[in-house]
Amino acid sequence: MPIQIHRLRIDRLPGLWLALALGLHAPAYATEIAGDSQRTLAIGVIAHDRGPASDHHEDGIDLNLEVQFAPLDRHGSLRPHLGTTLNFVGDTSIAYGGLGFRLRETRQWFADLLLSVAVHDGPLHKDPVGCRLYSDCGFGIRVMPRFGVEIGYRASPAASVSLFVDHMSHKWIIGGENEGLDHIGLRYMRPY
Repeated sequence: MPIQIHRLRIDRLPGLWLALALGLHAPAYATEIAGDSQRTLAIGVIAHDRGPASDHHEDGIDLNLEVQFAPLDRHGSLRPHLGTTLNFVGDTSIAYGGLGFRLRETRQWFADLLLSVAVHDGPLHKDPVGCRLYSDCGFGIRVMPRFGVEIGYRASPAASVSLFVDHMSHKWIIGGENEGLDHIGLRYMRPY
C-alpha cells in the first residue's frame, strides 16, 4: 500500500497568507515600554489536537508562527498578535488575531492569557452518527473564538522560551457541531 503524503490545504484558507503578510509588515505601535516596545516573533513546535480538552481526532506536529506587536497600554499588559498554526498531515490549520494579556511578570518569568478569533480550514460537518457516538464532529462554523495561556522564561534580554497551550471552540456560544481543537507545545520568542 503506497504511503500518502497530505499537503497543507492553503486553497481552503486564503486569508492565512494575508494575515501573515499584514503581521510581518504592519507598523508597531508608538508606545515605548522598556524591553517590550518592539515587535516579537514567536516560532513554535506544537502537538496538534493535544491538550486538556482534546479528543485526539486529529494528529500531527504543527508549526506555529506569531507576530506580537508593541503593547497598547502604558503598563504593557495588552499586546496585539497575529499568527498561524500550520498542520502538514492534512488536518486543520488555523490563522488567528487577537490580544495577549500579561497576567504575571518577574525579571525572568512571565505568564500571558491569549484571547483571539481564529479562522480554520477544517471540516464544518461530519457524519452525524460518528458525531453522536464518538464525538467526532465537524467544527460547525469557519470563524471561532480561541483562547490560551503561555508561561515563558527569558533566557536572555532578547530571547525567551515558553510552554504554550491554546483551545479553539464555540461551545456555550453557538449551538450545533463543535469539534474544538487544542494545541500544546514550545515556542521561541525574539524581538525583531
